[in-house]
Amino acid sequence: MTGTLPERIEAAVASLPEAERFAARMLLSGATSFERAHPMVAQLGAALGYDAAALDALWRAAAAL
Repeated sequence: MTGTLPERIEAAVASLPEAERFAARMLLSGATSFERAHPMVAQLGAALGYDAAALDALWRAAAAL
């Protein structure tokens, strides 16, 4: 792990309120799993253009891998 987030994810993190950016970067760069119910999922999803239905579909697709 290089600690570098993909460009699109970094842009989404940069769009968060400044007080939340560090926590988001740490969560994303060090996570080994992701929880759909985590509040940051909705925030980052919205920044990436995903609504709740699209995020649910993403989680279902990931679960099928």
